[in-house]
Amino acid sequence: MIREIMARPQEIAWLPWAVQYFFFIGLACGSIMIAVWLRWRDPQNTSRLELAAVSLALVSGTVAPMALSADLHQPARIWHFYAYFTPWSWMSLGSLFLPLFTLLVVSYFVLLLRGQLRTKSLPSWARWLQFRPAWREDKWLRGVALATLLSAFSILLYTGREVSVLRAQPLWYSLWLPWLLLLTAIQAVPPLLAYWLRQEPQWQPRLARYQTVSLLLLGLSALGWWLDGSRSSIALHSLATQGAVWLWAGVTFVGLTLLLLALAWRSRTQALGSNGLWVQCAAALLLCWGVRWMLLMQTQTLPKFNVLTNPYVLPLGSEGLLAILGTLGLWIALIIGIRELQHGLMEKKYYG
Repeated sequence: MIREIMARPQEIAWLPWAVQYFFFIGLACGSIMIAVWLRWRDPQNTSRLELAAVSLALVSGTVAPMALSADLHQPARIWHFYAYFTPWSWMSLGSLFLPLFTLLVVSYFVLLLRGQLRTKSLPSWARWLQFRPAWREDKWLRGVALATLLSAFSILLYTGREVSVLRAQPLWYSLWLPWLLLLTAIQAVPPLLAYWLRQEPQWQPRLARYQTVSLLLLGLSALGWWLDGSRSSIALHSLATQGAVWLWAGVTFVGLTLLLLALAWRSRTQALGSNGLWVQCAAALLLCWGVRWMLLMQTQTLPKFNVLTNPYVLPLGSEGLLAILGTLGLWIALIIGIRELQHGLMEKKYYG
C-alpha cells in the first residue's frame, strides 16, 4: 500500500522586526565594549571618542527594544514576562537584562556628558547636569562603565542563546552563532564612530585597528564554524544546495570583508574623506545586517521536518519593508538629534 503524507509550507515565525532588534542591540553592545576599553585604557585623551561611542550605544539601545516589542506580535503582553516570570526561559531573563542595560547606558551617558559640560554655560533646561558642581563624576565612571559592560555581556548571552538553543534548526544550534553575531556588530562600530567624528580625523588610525582586529576574528570564526564538523557545520555546508541566494550571500560576505579590510588598512596611514567614510559605513552596516537577515530570516525558509521549503516574500507593510525602513529612519533621526544636542550645548548654540 502506498500512503501519501500531505505537508504544507510552514509560516515564518520570526519577522523582520527580530532582525532589526538583533542589528541594533549588536551595535549598542559593540559600542559599549569600545567605550569601556577607552575608559580603562586612556580616559583623559579619548573622552571625545568615548562620548561618541556611548551616544551611539544610547541611540541603538533605544531603537532595539522598540523593534523587539513589535516582534512579539502582541506588544501589550510584555507585562506577562514579569507577572509570570519563568527563570528557565531566555526571553524571561531578557525582560530583566534589557531594561537594566538601557538604564546603565543612560547613566553612563549622563555622567560623561556632565564631565564634558562642567565649565560650560548651559540653558536653564540643561542646568541639572551641573547639579552640585563639587561632586566629581570621575570616581563613578569606571564603576558604571564596568557594570554597563557586564550588562552588555548579559544581553549578548541572552540574545545569542535565544537562537542557538533551537535543536530543530541545525544551522542555529551552534555556539559559533552568538560569537559570529557579536563580531559582525563590533566591526560596524568603528566606521560609524569615524563618520560621527569625521571633523576629527586623528581618531581614524585607532578605529581602523579596532575594525581590523574584529574583521580578522570574524574571518577566523567563520572558518572555524565551517571546519568544526558538527551538525551545524554540516548544515552550513549544505546551504550551497539550497538555492543560489546562499551562494551569492557567501560571495557577498567575503567581498565585503575584504573591502572593509582594505579600507581599514588605508585609513591607518591616510585619513578617509567623507565619501570614503560613507562607503565604509555602508559596507560595514550591510555586512552586519545582511548576516542577521540570512541567518534569522532566510534560514526559516529551509525545510526542518519535511523536504518542502517555506517560501517567504517580504511584505511592504509594518511586518516587512516598512518595519526595516521605519526603525532605520528612527535610528538616523536620533543620531542627528543627539549630535546636534551635544554640539549645541558644547558650543553654546541654543535658543531661549
